[in-house]
Amino acid sequence: MSALPRQLDTCIVALGARTPLGLRAQPSAMAAHAGIARRAEHPYMVDRRGDPLVVAMDSTLDVHPWQERMLALATSALDEVCETLPLSREVGLPLFLGLPELGRFFTEADATALCRRLAQQFGRAALQPAPVPEGNASPIVALERALAGVRAGTFPIAIVGGVESYLDPARLDALDAASRIAARTIRWGLCPGEGAAMFAVCKGTFARQYRLPILAWIGGTKVTHEPAAMHVDAVCTGEGLAQAMAAAAAAAGVSVTKQYCDIDGERYREHEFSFAILRVAPATFVDAIDYVAPANLWGQCGAAGAVMLATIPIVTHARGHSPGPWPMVWCGSEGGRRGAVVLHLPS
Repeated sequence: MSALPRQLDTCIVALGARTPLGLRAQPSAMAAHAGIARRAEHPYMVDRRGDPLVVAMDSTLDVHPWQERMLALATSALDEVCETLPLSREVGLPLFLGLPELGRFFTEADATALCRRLAQQFGRAALQPAPVPEGNASPIVALERALAGVRAGTFPIAIVGGVESYLDPARLDALDAASRIAARTIRWGLCPGEGAAMFAVCKGTFARQYRLPILAWIGGTKVTHEPAAMHVDAVCTGEGLAQAMAAAAAAAGVSVTKQYCDIDGERYREHEFSFAILRVAPATFVDAIDYVAPANLWGQCGAAGAVMLATIPIVTHARGHSPGPWPMVWCGSEGGRRGAVVLHLPS
């Protein structure tokens, strides 16, 4: 690959997040960088063996239904990301919001209700939420849609984000019944988490016009589909993930300096990554096994994870702990969607 980047035209100019590690983007990212964990026993739920379920939760929230928790998390991240943006109540603000995959525990009605309530209570602009219920990879799907609109001039700036909470008793029971939650007797399991994260994207010309800080450039994105998704009989050999990795790096025209991903302790995810890095060209990564997977710190945060991951290299780079100029974020949804995005961190 070429050592020189292609012309970069779209950038990230603001961050917002609320996670089990912090109430804002910067402390959350630095806590993850420092290896601080917020796994703890659930206040009242136990697993099939009678042991307390271990989860990562926002202990400051005093609401219990998962719908209310997701609304509170998303509202907090949205307020933060919009603090410094030039907004007007008369001008529409697109929000492409990654959400859990549709199914038994999250329906189209849930997605519609969440977006409607967000729009109703946001007062700084005419919020125009577009739900993207694609699971873990949904923020990268959302990013591609936002970039298409920004580059076409449909809107000058857009918010890309994701929100999810695994802390639904019915969902936790189902995960426990399937032996998917890490426990004393389960080695290959995830830690259920929750969170919300968002960033604002625009063209570089818009950022300079309004003197917005360019936190990162979008180097390349790619969304693919893994034919051997979770819960099917076929064996996953990393085909979809490898395609996303290779295409995003090729679009940026560089070798990736560090990976940030949503590997969460489940065996499927570990095996998929092992196969995927064997499928990509050696020049795709400076070091193919140099990755950060903070799900052991803030839990599996599903549709919020990709943007939460992106905050880590952006914030740590600004604080003098750079992962190199070309980090990659990649995530995979249970239904098969895979997504990767390469960022360029300005010097």
